[in-house]
Amino acid sequence: MAKPVAESASFRPKRDLWVSAWVAFMVFTLPIFASLYLVTVRSGQWVPFVSAHIALTLLFAIAAQRLKGAGIMLAPDGIREREYFSRQVYTPVALVDSVIVVRLGDSSSDTISQQMFLVDDRCRTLLRMRGQVWHTDDFWRVVEFYDVPVRVVDDAMTWPQLRRSPFRQNLTRWERHPVMTSVALVILFGIITIPTLLAVVPLISANS
Repeated sequence: MAKPVAESASFRPKRDLWVSAWVAFMVFTLPIFASLYLVTVRSGQWVPFVSAHIALTLLFAIAAQRLKGAGIMLAPDGIREREYFSRQVYTPVALVDSVIVVRLGDSSSDTISQQMFLVDDRCRTLLRMRGQVWHTDDFWRVVEFYDVPVRVVDDAMTWPQLRRSPFRQNLTRWERHPVMTSVALVILFGIITIPTLLAVVPLISANS
């Protein structure tokens, strides 16, 4: 169990993640909707697509604001975490047993990132931090904040190795089952794109 600490500390994800999210959204959506506008402007049927573009932008703005508002506060009595799309979660300090830090390598590059799991006495994850999301100094401040054992796994692992390791239980369900996750993303992509294609193809035919 963690020993009491005297002070509290708050941590926020890297701000450039919020900016990168908006850049990615613009790069993905603007060419698609610009093409739709070119196809539909002559027929005067562009209004539904403008409405869809505005609605999608507003939804993304809400999601991006949630990203901007995420953070962690460590206090003498416990941990208060606000994740991207959920309410604030409180974890009593009495549950904190140890910290595990795993080095994760990218198979397509030489990049090494850190994954931190703050766990209870049954090795269940109480707090997860991904090194890519947090400033390096903040990451290690959280690792060392509570006076509990810290285990740093020296040998870097790939994602497949991590999924086969004893730390598999600390991963999220979609990380443990990448094939099912890919299938779900394909289905979601089809749900979004098929109705759009069904709406656009007749317009293209009419204008050709």
